[in-house]
Amino acid sequence: MRPLIFGFLLLAAAACTSPQATSTTAPPPAEVTTPAASYAGEWQVTVKDTPAGTVTGTMILEGDPGSLSGKFVSNGRETQLRSVEETADGLKIEFYSSEYQTDVDFALRGEASAEELTGMALSTYGVVATRKK
Repeated sequence: MRPLIFGFLLLAAAACTSPQATSTTAPPPAEVTTPAASYAGEWQVTVKDTPAGTVTGTMILEGDPGSLSGKFVSNGRETQLRSVEETADGLKIEFYSSEYQTDVDFALRGEASAEELTGMALSTYGVVATRKK
């Protein structure tokens, strides 16, 4: 009788410690999201053939798509941008230039992922903005 009870206990213990079946399926891969393209960053800007000649500067845009702000730096002067608006074609930017004592607007064409934007300043002068690396 003892061997029977001992065998039963051994069998019960083995049943309690046997490995359970585990799933070998891998969890679903995490979705990789690509950040939205943005105009944010530093841009080298050239305004061609103005009455003051060719004007160059750096435009620094900050923020998220749809809520950009920034500044324009030229000849050591830093000017805050009044508005930065994303349009169907690119960007519309407005600021006051104390150096030239005039309101300035840029209408730039190009996608947020573009390395170069082109357009007009004051609807008259050609503008090229190249993204700095």
